Amino acid sequence: LRYVAAHEVAHLEQMNHSAAFWALVERLFPGHQAQRDWLKRHGEDLHRYQF
Repeated sequence: LRYVAAHEVAHLEQMNHSAAFWALVERLFPGHQAQRDWLKRHGEDLHRYQF
């Protein structure tokens, strides 16, 4: 969840997925790549859960 929050906060400054955007995500959440990779692998599975 912290990675997702950092990702969305970065969009307040960069409304894209440019190199500058990813640099900002890295500044907000150093080492975010592991969480980004996990979400790419498992994110679709999260749609199975209804809250």
